Amino acid sequence: MIVKSSWALPRLTRLAIPAVLALVAVLLPFILPGDRWVRVAALALIYIALASGLNILVGLTGLLDLGFIAFFIVGAYTTAILTVQLFVNQLGFDPDTLWWLFPVSLVGALVLAGIAGCILGYPTLRARGDYLAIMTLAFGEIVRLVSINWIGLTGGSVGIRGIPPFAIGDLELTSPSANYYVVLAMVVVILVALAGVVASPVGRAWVAIREDELVASSMGIRTRRYKLLAYVCGASIAGVTGVFFAHMQQFINPDSFTLEDNFIVLSLVILGGAGTFWGPVVGATLWIFFQAIARDWTIVQEHPEFRTGFLALIVVVLMIVRPGGIVSRKLKLTRSGGDVERPEPRTAPAGLEPDPIEAGAPVLVVDTVGRTFGGLTALGSVSFEVRRGEILGLMGPNGAGKSTLLNVLSGVTKPSRGSITFRGDRIDGLDSDRVSVKGVARTFQTVRLFWQMTVLENLLVGAHERLRGWVPAFALRLPRHRHDEARALTEAGSVLEFAGVWDERTRRASALSYDSQRRVEIARALMTRPKLLLLDEPAAGMNESETKALASLITAIRDSGTDVVLIEHDMDLLMSVSDRIVVLDHGEVIATGTPDEVRRNPAVLEAYLGSDA
Repeated sequence: MIVKSSWALPRLTRLAIPAVLALVAVLLPFILPGDRWVRVAALALIYIALASGLNILVGLTGLLDLGFIAFFIVGAYTTAILTVQLFVNQLGFDPDTLWWLFPVSLVGALVLAGIAGCILGYPTLRARGDYLAIMTLAFGEIVRLVSINWIGLTGGSVGIRGIPPFAIGDLELTSPSANYYVVLAMVVVILVALAGVVASPVGRAWVAIREDELVASSMGIRTRRYKLLAYVCGASIAGVTGVFFAHMQQFINPDSFTLEDNFIVLSLVILGGAGTFWGPVVGATLWIFFQAIARDWTIVQEHPEFRTGFLALIVVVLMIVRPGGIVSRKLKLTRSGGDVERPEPRTAPAGLEPDPIEAGAPVLVVDTVGRTFGGLTALGSVSFEVRRGEILGLMGPNGAGKSTLLNVLSGVTKPSRGSITFRGDRIDGLDSDRVSVKGVARTFQTVRLFWQMTVLENLLVGAHERLRGWVPAFALRLPRHRHDEARALTEAGSVLEFAGVWDERTRRASALSYDSQRRVEIARALMTRPKLLLLDEPAAGMNESETKALASLITAIRDSGTDVVLIEHDMDLLMSVSDRIVVLDHGEVIATGTPDEVRRNPAVLEAYLGSDA
């Protein structure tokens, strides 16, 4: 049975809002009353670009940056120094003939701002909260102070004058309308590129990191690499914007880039809606035009600081009455959803490859693994093996070390001693993202989905390793990547059908029932195409009928070719599906055998019932 998905909006409907906004933007200079307001519109476009770049860090990836204007400074001074200080002052070129230098300035600003993003991003990868805010703020101030004090290069507090205007050959684009359209072209390119990147594995990785960095890593996402990429992309956008700003103003000095600007751009992101696509556009547009209108108010003329005070007040009130910002429409993290078709019911999800290892051969060997936390020993010396084609149950009383063992197996926690070998490769020293790539997937004791994503988007995060690529390729929406995404969505449909949650595919994870959440979490783990699946109490909180259905799913996963390690406190479930059971107590293995053997083992009875049993 093939059923065409009805969840995706028609393409024309999806493009309606951008088309209307584009038409308004094109006609705006003819609508606004005079050049002053056209210049305001051009400035609004500059802030739209800046807010969109900062939104990558703050809204998508969840990284607070209070020094973002530093990258804007790098871009503006790059083109000013290159054109005025080098080609005009040093080499004697006529400024009117330097129109061809503009693309060179763009490339230079892109590279230098990207490098600055790396310089800032790398040491802040492990920082969070207040520490991250302080480090980024300090970086921004360092760049601004350098621009003030390096007089020979930047002109110091006097700045750099005589920056050539926009031009094409002998045609100078100096009118407010011409400046507006040039900057509009930049913003359109940035927004189109961003739309492509957001609806790609890169955008999903950023959002996954924001929502749950540990789970993102367990899905094979190299979280530090993608956080650094977010810094580079945001910085590059700000650097390019600085080039356009410098040529539009034809003059820059340190007063053009104040500490206050960092907070203004951040406020615009929050005002419009952090983590949304159109939020920065709406926030920047409303604020810049409001600021221009307020300039004519008597109270603002007497107290100019009130303009920024009004913004602060608006943001505070908005965070109370509408925490998500003005724009609440969630991001679409894939563009190929309309191609999903319901697959035929099947006994195994698509994408699994034949396994060359014969049944019964060891696939996971845990050898004297221990883990201590300070003076506390969570695991003493644990040894066991998982064999090809089996479900291995892990049982033990509370505090026995089961979840710690699962964290060690999945790379979330490094073992203090011992070794773990999976299919012939040592994995005990690997991070969780590399363990996932090796073929080990896991679920968590408490359901941990990406709650703001749809079910299909959650599963596409599981396919991240197969969909990686270059950011420019995603920005350009090359056909190969679109086809890869469509194949991944087809596979996701197969996995959802296999897990019994196909009908939930378009819903947000936060709107699912508890049973569906558990099944979607298992389905997302299966999208990594694991050879070994670690399940941490998947039946916790389920009723009897849901538990029986889960037992059938776990058995089907084993039968489809994925070995399973199962932690479960529901003894009926554990005994009914496990081929063998390993029993832990106080971080040590006290018994190993079939379910019947474990039931009769005196050491197990004593661990659960006490020595008087």
